[in-house]
This record gives sequence, C-alpha cells and structure tokens, in this order.
Amino acid sequence: MQAGESPGLLPAGRGLVGEERRLRGGVDRKNPGSWAAKAMGSSRSCRPCLAPLILALLSGGVSMTPLPEAGPQSTCSLEGVEIKGGSFRLLKEGQALEYVCPSGFYPYPAQIRTCRSTGSWSTLKTQDRKIVKRAECKAIRCPRPQDFENGEYWPRAAYYNLSDQITFRCYDGYTLRGSANRTCQENGRWDGQTAICDDGAGYCPNPGIPIGTRKVGSQYRLEDTVTYYCNRGLTLRGSQQRKCQEGGSWSGTEPSCQDSFMYDTPGEVAEAFLSSLTETIEGVDAEDGHIPGEQQKRRIVLDPSGSMNIYLVLDGSDSIGAHNFTGAKNCLRDFIEKVASYGVKPKYGLVTYATYPKVLIKVSDAKSSDADWVTEQVNQINYEDHKLKAGTNTKKALLEIYNMMSREVNTLPETWNRTRHVIILMTDGLHNMGGDPVSAIHDIRDLLDIGRSRKNPREDYLDIYVFGVGPLVNQENINALASKKDKEQHVFKVKDMEDLENVFIQMLDESRTLGLCGMVWEHKGGTDYHKQPWHTKISVTRPSRGHENCMGAVVSEYFVLTAAHCFTVEDEAHSIKVSVGGKNQALQIEEVIFHPNYDLNAKKAEGIPEFYDYDVALIKLRKKLTYDQTTRPICLPCTEGSNQALRLPRLTTCQQQREELLPAKDIKALFVSELPKEKKLIRKEVYIKNGEKKTACERDALHAPGYDKVKDVSEVVTPRFLCTGGVAPYADPNTCKGDSGGPLIIHKKSRFIQVGVISWGVVDVCKGQKQPPAHARDFYINLFQVLPWLKEKLKDEDLGFL
Repeated sequence: MQAGESPGLLPAGRGLVGEERRLRGGVDRKNPGSWAAKAMGSSRSCRPCLAPLILALLSGGVSMTPLPEAGPQSTCSLEGVEIKGGSFRLLKEGQALEYVCPSGFYPYPAQIRTCRSTGSWSTLKTQDRKIVKRAECKAIRCPRPQDFENGEYWPRAAYYNLSDQITFRCYDGYTLRGSANRTCQENGRWDGQTAICDDGAGYCPNPGIPIGTRKVGSQYRLEDTVTYYCNRGLTLRGSQQRKCQEGGSWSGTEPSCQDSFMYDTPGEVAEAFLSSLTETIEGVDAEDGHIPGEQQKRRIVLDPSGSMNIYLVLDGSDSIGAHNFTGAKNCLRDFIEKVASYGVKPKYGLVTYATYPKVLIKVSDAKSSDADWVTEQVNQINYEDHKLKAGTNTKKALLEIYNMMSREVNTLPETWNRTRHVIILMTDGLHNMGGDPVSAIHDIRDLLDIGRSRKNPREDYLDIYVFGVGPLVNQENINALASKKDKEQHVFKVKDMEDLENVFIQMLDESRTLGLCGMVWEHKGGTDYHKQPWHTKISVTRPSRGHENCMGAVVSEYFVLTAAHCFTVEDEAHSIKVSVGGKNQALQIEEVIFHPNYDLNAKKAEGIPEFYDYDVALIKLRKKLTYDQTTRPICLPCTEGSNQALRLPRLTTCQQQREELLPAKDIKALFVSELPKEKKLIRKEVYIKNGEKKTACERDALHAPGYDKVKDVSEVVTPRFLCTGGVAPYADPNTCKGDSGGPLIIHKKSRFIQVGVISWGVVDVCKGQKQPPAHARDFYINLFQVLPWLKEKLKDEDLGFL
C-alpha cells in the first residue's frame, strides 16, 4: 500500500462638526486630507489541548525537528544517508533521522532511521524485508480495495494516483451506504465514508470492508464476530475484531490500515474529536435533565455542578525534549483558556511525568474548576522538573489518574456513577519502564464499572483519546490505548506540534459561536480582520469637502458604536459608508443616533470652541449583519456577554464589573489603528490612567490647541472621559487622524471588552513629529458613563444589560 506523506488604532482627536471645523479647538482624528484638518493644523478627528474531561496529555517521546540552536550531532556518519528527491533532518539529539519529501511524495522504504550503538544507521528495508541501498521519494498513491461485497467498483487498478476517483455500485436487492464516489487525497487516504452494500437481512448491518483492509466473517447475527487484517508492513487502526451486539450495533470502531508515514490532518482530527466529544457532552446534558438545543451544542454548556473531569497529563521524559514540552504546555494553556471562554467550568487535574509522575492539580482541589488558577499552574510547569529521572513510565502516570478517580468514588458515591470521563493522551506510544500502560486502562475501566454488563456496558462514561505526535509514533501501541466506539475515532497521529495546536484550535470551532462577543480568531492563517472582527470603517462624503474617515465597533447585528463628532446633523444616510470585516461592500445606513447630551458648541460662549462631552453615536444598519469569522461583535460593559467573558458569577452587578475592568490604577488597554498604505490593522497598547496619574493626564488637556485660555481642566475633561498617553509608566502610543470612534479595549481572559470610544487628543503626533511630547494625551468617552443611553437604544438587541 502506498499512501499519504506523510494593529493599533491611533486615537482620534477631537473632531469638528459642520462649519465649526474651522475652529481650532483640538485635534481632529479623521482624514488628514480634509479641509477641516488643514484648517485646524493639529486636528486629529479623522485619524492592533469542556466539561470535566480526563485530559491526560501525555506527550511522551514526541520528537520533532530540533531547534536550530540545539545543533544535534549524530554519532553516526551522515555520509551516504541522503534521500533521492528529498532531504533529511536529525531527531533525538542526532540519534535518529527523518526523511522529508515534497508534497505528494513519501520516503521509501522508510521514513525514520536510527543510529545504532555500532555507529551505523539502521538498514533500509522494504515491507517484505528486502534491503534497499538508498532512500528515495516516491509518489503517494492510494490503496485499492482488497475486496468489495455485494457490488462492484470501477475503475479497477493495482493502485490509484492522487485525485483519481473510484465509484461503487451495489447489485440488485442491496442498498448502498456510505460514499458512492471517493477521491484519492494528498495524504494517501480516500475521502468520504466506506461504501457498503447491505440487504438488511442481518441482525446487525453489514460493517463493510474499509479500503485497504481484509475481512473474515460474513454472518451478521447477534454475537457473530468479524475480524479485519492489514497487509504486511501496515498497522491496523481501530478494532481488529467486532461483535454484533444487542440493539443491532457493532462493538468497537471501524478499522483502517495505516502506513508509518501517514498523518491525520488537523481538520480531520478536530472534526472527528469534536464530533465524538459532543456526543459525550450531550449525554451529560440529557442525564442532567437538559435537552441540548442548538445554543447548548454551540457553546458546549455544561451543568454548573459538573459531571465530567479533565485530567491533564504531560510527558516530561527525555525523549520529548524541552522544545516540544513547551509546545505541549502551550497547547494545554490555550485549550484551558479557550474552553473557559465558552462559559464552561470543568474540574481539572494536572500531572507531569517521566520516570515518576508529579501531581500538580487534583480534581478535588478547591480551585480545580477555576480556569485562571489552573492556567497559572500550567504556566509554572518546568521541563527541568524531571531532568534527573527522565525515563518514560506512562503506566504510572495513568495510575495517578486512577487514584484521583478512586478518591472521588469514595467521597462522592451518590454522583460518581453519573460522572463521565474523557482521557486525552498525547504520546508516541513508547514506554521503557513500569510495564504496559494498557493494564492501567483496564484498571480504570473496572473502577468505573465499564464493559462488565452486556445490557448496560456504560461505555458512554469513558472516552480515551490518544494523540500521537511526530514521526516516531508507535501506531500499534497508541491504538491499543484508545477507546473504540462505533462511528467514532479516538486515535490520531499528527505530523508535528504545530498541527497539534491547530487541532485544538479547530476542535472548538469558533464558527459555531460567532454570536459570542469579544471572540477573535488569532491563530496562524488569520487576517487582521480575523483578529479584530468588530473593526468598522466609516466614510462620510460631503459635497465640496471630500471624504472624512472614522472608525467604529460592531456591538450587535444592527448597530455600530462610534463617535458623535464624526457626523453633522446635515449628513444624509446615503453619504455615510460603513464596511466591516475588511469587505469592500458598503452597508446601508438607516440612521445615526447621537447621545442627546452631545453638543460640540455647548461652551462656545465661554471661550471653549469645542466641547466633546458625550461624544458617542450609534449607527443603525438597514439590514442585519451576517456574522462570520471576520465580522463579530465586541463586548460592551455591564452585559451578560461581558460577564461571561470575564468569567464572573451570574449575579455580578454592573458596579462589580466596573471595578473588575477599571480599577483605580494604571490599566493596560489597547486600540486598533489602520495603516492605509500597508492595508494593515495594528494593535497599540496603552495604559488608562485611572489611579494616581489620572489628574496629571487630564491636566495636559490644556495643551490642546484652543484650550490655552481654559483655567479649569474640568471645563473640558468631564467625568465621562478616560485618559491615556504620556511617558509614565511607559511611553504610550497616540492616536492619529482617522481613528475617531474606534474602541478602547480591555483584553482579558482571551476576550475583548470595549470600555471607551476614541474622541480627541492633545497633539497630532502623526503629523511628522518623531518624538511625541510628554503632554501628548488622548481622551475617550467612558462607556460606563453612558450606559443608560446604550441600554435604551440597544434594548432590542438581546445583549442582556445588567
């Protein structure tokens, strides 16, 4: 069988409205080319590894490409080890090498060679044990069906090249299940599902013959068994033997035959894993008396009492290496954060191991369901903890999970039999001490009373997922550890740590939770708009005055929040262009809603040419937005969404949320600015001066053009403003023209919450000045101060204001 190869928003200064833009009251952060900006000089207004699961992350023996600085030196000579058509890289400190081929090719006759104690490399042998002198890259091909019952397929060939198609048809009297047409993919596997021709005469349906396997057994009565085999050199994944059970289902999982260089893609793993895991979660909800509706499924919501446990077990043995250990640790941390961001509060256990296991968190710990605390413990894991005893004792690590379970059985006897468990192992399947880890799995199954009763096997209460990472994986061993359930996959082999991280990203499919506020798609492959999906561009066209630009943030399916000074009362809806998600399509506007207390000219008679108090507005769209990964809402304060984002108790008050987001000190925040020439969005980090530096920050407002005669800063800086800028504690970046109306954001617990709207600035630092002065400050409308207005105007948007 030949198969598979293997932005920172620049603060918008104060804007001018209508003819009043001729006044020199502040910095207009809109379009620098506007006549208003020129008239004002410094104007800126137009200016970024689910409920309690047994997450046993055993990254045992995962060996990847070493870091460049590691410079592994092999004790075997590298002369003559080259591969025709490809390259190689050293693994395990030079004690192994991996052949690498271009896409569409695989290393023949082997992907891995090891350095023997004699100083020579392991011999290159084919699957039928013939010796080959030199490795070469051969074209990937998909296997042919070994057999197909009760029908026929075409074209018939000894092998199939990439993109070749095969079609299945059943004889009369038989019904086709699975895929009638299948295509050979780049990884040497066929797409689609196993084609099966069945007449329905058996007690169980025909289990089929997956392409590449051979099946013994053609009777499908109750208690009948079928057995599957692979050709020599291939490893069977799934169940070798399956039994027809009561209810008409087959035990185990569908088998497949794998070559050593075949990998699952992150997408395949995520889909299969999430699909299986969802079954477990929905079972929990149903048992707790809940019917898992669409919203529950999307958000993976679990009962607060928790009926699953997550145990994280991370291999720190010598074979994994510091680089991969850190990668696996990051996977765990990101996974915990992502799970928590969906409103799920599982209980966690955490174990690292090598020769001996080290229990860092027990599910019985008081804070085991506190994602922040668990993340802190994960961050403190150190690869050096196991340096002196760096063997691989996977069995002993699994027995620590058994011990945790056993203690829970004794302390929670009434609820324990309803607790579901999911074990996730990340390992290469190798172990060099402690005995066979499969025996520990048997002990866990016995403890949970799984598989004893034919009528009630309780298989739903334990899922063991095994992830093999890298080229050194022993596929037979990892298959032996994994659960085997009908129509589910529990064992996976991924190419490297990057693919593993992508698995965890994809298994919690954010496309299913697009309505959750403050969520972003920050991993590899994401655009600037994936990372700032609320970002809105606003353009206002006025006859004889050209275009002026502002920004805003999507806050619901019908509304964008921005600054009031971006518009005049004379502006017509058709002159305002709004675009979201980086799309060129302009959205139609129904109306612009100003805060009723906003009046730019309110203090003109007092010698204050521009007054930006209550500088907020809502743009109401004519048509409902369609959320996608580049168009999603930001969180507003004092809403149920921000409560969930901050992981606060359900009964948290608005005042408590304010204390969480805006404590009396310097607060790290960010804004997003657009670089028009580069067509990029960049985040810029600033500090809101909300403590002892607040007074000095606000006082610098008097340096703004037009405010030089103001005696009391409170005349222009009201309690509605937040202030950033200056050089202490750090030199904050400043906003620029075109940034008006953009959000001031707190990034907390993997979510983004808007606390302010960019309004005006003291100095136009983007007008050629290399070094901004210490008094360069920016001012934002504090959303906590305009909540009654937001609550009234957004009352039909289902935001759940507190």
